[in-house]
Amino acid sequence: MIGWVELADATAFFSTRYGCSDWAALSADDKTALLTTAYNRIYHDPRWTIPASPSAAQLAKLAYAQEITAWYMKVHIADEDRRKGLQAQGVVAAGLVQETYAADMLDKIPLPAEALGVLDSLFTTKKSFYVVDIDRKEPVGGDQDVTEVDNSLNTSGVY
Repeated sequence: MIGWVELADATAFFSTRYGCSDWAALSADDKTALLTTAYNRIYHDPRWTIPASPSAAQLAKLAYAQEITAWYMKVHIADEDRRKGLQAQGVVAAGLVQETYAADMLDKIPLPAEALGVLDSLFTTKKSFYVVDIDRKEPVGGDQDVTEVDNSLNTSGVY
């Protein structure tokens, strides 16, 4: 087992995907390296917390995301490394077509959109945010914008 995928299952998966015929020509070491790196990218991505014992349905989706990510890396890793290298040097635009790099993507783990969709549907890390009225020393309520409050009204000495 390599992450959430057996090597034989990955070979069967890629045999049914259009454009993935090169998978069969890869050595077992290359297949293992791709699947291991894809697993690590997903598992260590801070956007999700993956349970230690995923359900069968979660395992199926995790395996799918791992296989999709392995293929993405096989096809795009050289371009990704070049672009990440440019971003790490502070380059914001490069190339003949003037590619523009988003500054907030430098520290993100690249994953293909299809894998992101599967993982987002499984393991959301979005937290609910609520505002409640609490006892306050300020002369305003929880629903009032306090960025423009005149602090001279605050006689408690707490700001």
